[in-house]
Amino acid sequence: MAFPIRGSHMWQNYSNTLISAFGLAGLGFGIGKLVILFGERAIERRHGSEGVRDAIARRAKMETKLEARRADRILELKELDGGVEDVLRQRKAMERQIEESRQSGERLVRLIGEELQSSPCYVAMVVNKYVGTGAVQQSQHALVDPSWAQPQMIEVWARSMAEARMEIERRYPPAFGYAVTRMQEFLSADTPIAKAG
Repeated sequence: MAFPIRGSHMWQNYSNTLISAFGLAGLGFGIGKLVILFGERAIERRHGSEGVRDAIARRAKMETKLEARRADRILELKELDGGVEDVLRQRKAMERQIEESRQSGERLVRLIGEELQSSPCYVAMVVNKYVGTGAVQQSQHALVDPSWAQPQMIEVWARSMAEARMEIERRYPPAFGYAVTRMQEFLSADTPIAKAG
């Protein structure tokens, strides 16, 4: 009968020893963790790197925000590129229409101002004296369309003939070689034609 008591006592000693060992191991781990933590803090204070973790966290947040903004800007640029391509397509289509109208013999009429019931419409013939008058002058005015060598019709909506002339000269400055050759009020047969002066 003595054997079972001794055996249970022995198992109890083993279990107490194991519990004590685990307890000491946990205590040692906790002490080691504290030593490492305090050691890190001491090193940070000694080398002036306190708050490095906070700075890293702040920079990581900033980096994330900047990446998001970059992605937004890339999308905006793609949309703008699409808009520019649309405008370029429209311009090419308009240039084709202008060329087709020239070839078909239709006369191109340029408009200045908006049609208003209270304002009369004036028709003016404008030419550019630098276009087609010599190789040197033509090279200086290469951006001016060659059609300006011949008088071009312009319709201007303005309150008076003087205002109409001012609007034409604002759009087609005399300093760039443009000159009004004649002007008259539209659909008015009895209105005298104003010659360029």
